[in-house]
This record gives sequence, C-alpha cells and structure tokens, in this order.
Amino acid sequence: MAMSKRRETRFEVVVEQGGKPNIDGVFDDEKAATERANYLLRLAKFPVVRIVRVNGAGREETIFQKASAGGERLTTISPISEANLCTDVLQVFSFDSRMTLLRLLRGYWDDQGVIPAEQLHRYYPLRHFEREALLFNPAVSRLATLQAPMAGQKPQDRHDQLLRLFTALKALAQQGDSLAPYDQALARGGVGGLLAALVGRPPEERDRIVTHAVGALLEPHREWGAKTAAILRLHQEGDAESTRLADEFLAEIIDGREPIRALIGYAPDLGSALLSLLAVLRGDLDDRLPNTDPLLALSGAVGGGGFREVRDALLRRVRGGLEGLNPLTKTGPASEARAFQAIADGMVSFDGFLGGPGIAEALTKRGKTVWGVGGQDCPFEDTVLRLAGRLDSTAARLGYLLDLATGDYGRRKISFLIQRVADEFGRVKSAAELAAPGVSVQEVRDGLGRRLRAAGIPRALAEGLIAKIAAIPDEQRALTLPPGLRQNETLEIRAPRPGRPVVTVSYQGRVATLAEDGAEIVVGRASDCAIVLDHASASRRHAAIRIRDGACVVEDLSRNGTRLMPAGGDTRLLKQGEEAPLSGRGEIVIGSLDLGEQPARIGWEVRTVR
Repeated sequence: MAMSKRRETRFEVVVEQGGKPNIDGVFDDEKAATERANYLLRLAKFPVVRIVRVNGAGREETIFQKASAGGERLTTISPISEANLCTDVLQVFSFDSRMTLLRLLRGYWDDQGVIPAEQLHRYYPLRHFEREALLFNPAVSRLATLQAPMAGQKPQDRHDQLLRLFTALKALAQQGDSLAPYDQALARGGVGGLLAALVGRPPEERDRIVTHAVGALLEPHREWGAKTAAILRLHQEGDAESTRLADEFLAEIIDGREPIRALIGYAPDLGSALLSLLAVLRGDLDDRLPNTDPLLALSGAVGGGGFREVRDALLRRVRGGLEGLNPLTKTGPASEARAFQAIADGMVSFDGFLGGPGIAEALTKRGKTVWGVGGQDCPFEDTVLRLAGRLDSTAARLGYLLDLATGDYGRRKISFLIQRVADEFGRVKSAAELAAPGVSVQEVRDGLGRRLRAAGIPRALAEGLIAKIAAIPDEQRALTLPPGLRQNETLEIRAPRPGRPVVTVSYQGRVATLAEDGAEIVVGRASDCAIVLDHASASRRHAAIRIRDGACVVEDLSRNGTRLMPAGGDTRLLKQGEEAPLSGRGEIVIGSLDLGEQPARIGWEVRTVR
C-alpha cells in the first residue's frame, strides 16, 4: 500500500529561469521537496521556486512558492585542456569521466550542491540541464573539440556522438529504480555489502551501480560537510576497496572552491585556508583550532594513507588559491610574506615542492608579488633563488628547478634555469644526495634523465650531468639526510651485529643508531631524549623508535600525533599508542604549521648489516 501511495502522489520542485518553468527534481516525500526548494532559494540563482503536488490523476496543485532576492546568476563552463574519452554510455560513470565533468562544469555542480555521481542518475535534473543552452551547448562543444583527435573523428562527428550518449544517459536515469537493491545493500552492509551484491554482474556495469548506490546515500545530505561525513563512514581503515571508493568520491566533493569553503568554515583569510588544506594533506589538522568536524575527520583519514585522489584534489585547491588574485592575509605585506613562506615550507618534499610543475609555477608567480617592493614585482630570477633557498637539499632544489622548467612559464627563462641546474649538479658529491629513501642510485640516474629531458635541458648538457652521477661509484653512497640537517654527530647507542637490522635516526647533525633488540631512541622535548626538539606542539617524550623481535618499529607517545613519510609511500599519521613498522628510508615529521612552527623532519634509514 505504501508503495502504491508513493506512485500516486509526487512532488515536483519547479524553478523559473528566463521566464520559463523548469523541473529541478521530483520527490515522493513533501519534506524532501521542501528541503530542495529552500536550498535552491539560498543559491539565489532562480527568481521563483515552487513545489507542485501532482496526484495520481495528474491534477497539479502549487503548495509552496517563494521569490528569491537574487536570480539569473550566470553559470558557465570552466576551461579544461584534457577530457576522458567515452565511447559507451556506461563509461560516463567511471571516475575519470566524472572528474572531467566535474572540472568542466564546476560552477554548475556548486550551484546545484551535488557531485556528478549523484546527478548522472537523476532524469529531471538531466533534462533541465539539457535545456540550459548557455551551459549545455558550450560543454558539449568543448568536450567534442578535446575528444575528437583522441577518437580519430571530426569535431562535429564527436559532437553528434556526445548528444547520443547524453540521450542514452537520460534513458538509463529513467530505469534507475531497478538499481534500488544495490542502494539497500550499501546502506545495510557498507562497501562490503555492496561488493557482495555485485557478484555476477558484468564488470562494465560496476561504475553505474556503485555511483547509483552512493548517489542514493548522499541524496538526503544537501550540505558539503554532511556529504563528506557520509562518504567517510563508508571508509574502513585497512580495507583497500573501501579506501579506494571513499578516495574517489571524496575527491569529487572537495575538488571545488565552494565545498572547500564549507569544509574549512572558520578560516579568516586565504593564507589560513591554504595552511589548513596542507594540514589535511599531511593528516595533522589541529583539533584545537575551530575546524569543522568533517574536515578533521577527512584529515584523520588522509593521514592513514591510501587517499591519492584526495591528495591530488587538495593540491589542486592549493594551487588554485596561489594562482588567484586574492591576498593571503588582510594585514599587510609583512604578514603576507610570512604566510607565503609558511605555505611554501609546508609543501617541501624530498625532490622539490609537493604537486610538481603546477605548484612550482604557482609558488613562483605568487612569490613574485609577495616579495615585490614599491608596487613592482620581484624579478623572476630573485624569486626562484629565494624559493630554492628554502629547500635545504640538492635533490629538493634540483626538483624545483626542473619542475619549473617543465612548463611554458618557466621555459621563458630557460637559460637562467639551465644555469641554476648546472650549478646544483656541480655541488653534488655523492649520488646518494639525489636518492630518496629506498631508491637505488640507478633509479636516480634514470629518473633524472627523464626529468632533464622533460624540462627541455639541452641534450648534450643533460647527458653530461647524468654522466657525472654515473661516474660516482655506488659504494660511495652516503646517508642522505632530509632538509634542514647539518653535519653528522653520531651517537652510537648499540654496536651493530651482522645479519641484523640497523636503524639510523638523524636530525640537525645528531645521529643515533640502534642495532639490538630492546634498544630504543626517544624523540621529544625532554633533555634526556636522544633527539631533542624545541617545538611547543611536541610532547616531552613524543615518539620512540625501537628494534623488537628483529624488526624496527616506531610508537607515538604524544598528544598531537606523529607523521610518517616513507619514501615512495603514503603519509601516515600515528596517534597516541599506535605503532608502525619502519623500513627503507623516510622522515618522521613533528610540529604544527598551524601554530607557526617549522615542523621537525627527522630522517630514518633501516638497513641490514651483512
């Protein structure tokens, strides 16, 4: 009887645009329709929003109608330079295709308060979108232009094919009720329950079914924070499939300005907002600051590792903030410079700045304005030297210079960058100086060759620089210290034994080595620690590195957490009492940029003595 009643009565949310009514969505429940109508009114995009009740006989009655103070705000497509190619309508539901639509129509999704995974399954919003000629037609044309060469077609032929795909997409949306059992499987059993229900279905249908189930899960949530929290509830730490799915759908949510603004909530200026995003990226957002609960939860998840798409999305948001025209602070040039330097320091990695060529360019452009004097931008060369000066290792400085030379912006000054690259190579004394923890010297040589070519370094010079590295015997490999470290002062705690693991921990010239079970190195503010830190956010005994049962482990003893950054792996945030194994090389990072600290970067190397 209940099902029959829902079919007999429906509630249509109708908006006026250009003097014409359009159906935004159809609901079985009046409360859900009212929530949607109020949300559309808050957007101030439509002059009038109304709810029409339609009974089983087709009789219509307007039960809600309000006028907006705004209205007719123009939404346009965003400039994109690449697009995922689809030849079948089921491919539209793939993550790569959804991200293409997300970036192309970012303003539209923000206005609607949804992500593509939700909207692709809703017939009436799709039909409404199709009628927005100023948005739909340019979007199709842009995709056709980008995809025609990929498909070996003329742009007009690809344009016609995209229209056919959209027609097929609307047809699938009308058949969405058939996927309700999968929605229920996700709601009842989480990702595991959904995957069990998918057994036996063709692989090509998987993305459509999964996005429909997640879309149904998100449907009751109109706010970005609530959507984020709903996806995070699907994540189970240690479960690769739930991590992958949560990573993709969270990336859909946060890859935009409006969702990020809603998640950050309190940030008083752009600089603080970008520092918060970097803290989320590292997994150490400070819970003593008034950050929103969903953003704190996202930071905790990212800190556990495995969220590569979210990390990329956060870096795109940071890059967008740096490339924009808004000042980082509201209190003058001095604070502007301090904020910029804190942001740059928060993005330091072993081989440059996080985010590669895009971030290298964005930092350089922003640095020119921040470090300018008397209304004049700082010269390109001086800006590059100042940014490179904040990187304390040859590998990091080379990485930044090569990243900058890779893009069109840097290549305008390629002669200067080539000279700086040659100068940095001239200072190299050991191939290990360029090797990230756990990376072989041969991999360094191969990787540098690729990066030198990508940066447009002349072939003869590139080959000469690689030859210099190749001429250094592998046995000359020295311990590579992370940025900020000085000459070694060795504290031998235990004598190593052949055939057993040896761990070396180094920070600001102090090096402690362990080689026997039961021995430990303690890091913290207390004067009796092997590695002493001068950081307000560090605990007196912050972390302990031990060899136990023939393996090396680190335990967090602190209130604020310990971040691990293994070479070639995902960052992980340990909380009080948690342990993690250490292998290869990496960094233990302690400190909070949110408190104005320069985090301590403590290097580790685990090797076996033969």
